[in-house]
Amino acid sequence: TAPANQPPQVSFDVILLDLAFASTGENGLAFLAELTHQFPTIPVIVLTGCDRLADRVEVARLGGRAFVQKPIVPQTLLQTVSQILTQSSDTPQRVLVVDDDAQLLENFQTLLEPWGVQVITLDHAQQFWETLEASAPDLLILDLEMPQFGGLELCRAVRNDPYWGETPILILATHPTDTDVQQVFSAGADDYVIKPIREPELVARVLNRLERERMRHARRQAHS
Repeated sequence: TAPANQPPQVSFDVILLDLAFASTGENGLAFLAELTHQFPTIPVIVLTGCDRLADRVEVARLGGRAFVQKPIVPQTLLQTVSQILTQSSDTPQRVLVVDDDAQLLENFQTLLEPWGVQVITLDHAQQFWETLEASAPDLLILDLEMPQFGGLELCRAVRNDPYWGETPILILATHPTDTDVQQVFSAGADDYVIKPIREPELVARVLNRLERERMRHARRQAHS
């Protein structure tokens, strides 16, 4: 029991918030903002009778993690909660970065590890496949130009493999030409990042790809 002058300690993993946009939209959205500020690590699932694009955009801007339209189908709500809880698990996501620039590899660790991302680095592409299988990354970041094996060659090898073929891949490229960009996507990469790297852009792209991968796994588990 908590002392009389202190609020009770509450432990929960997800918040379900019913928003009545039609009549109390501002108050509901203000409460959502308050929740995401006070409990930044706890995902908020918004329930609402409206399905306007503006509402969805505002909920996402305020930190809502899911948008469920009423009337609610119990199975849909349970699946959403299950996916969100899976996405919010404490297991860190892993990124394998392959580049022959040791300083750049160190920068990746400095930038991404504070976000809870485990960064595995490799400066010898010859050891790529062994490292891939040992680390089982959620995302690959490959330098376009490296001795012996470049990023496009590694990307094609991954895409040809039935087990690793769906792993998201970002290519690092120094001032890529239109031909370079075309080859990046033709090889099967999901995106590219221009060097020298702009730190906020890199972090945003990596976290975005990791979140998509987490959601893909969650949907697959929900339907298995």
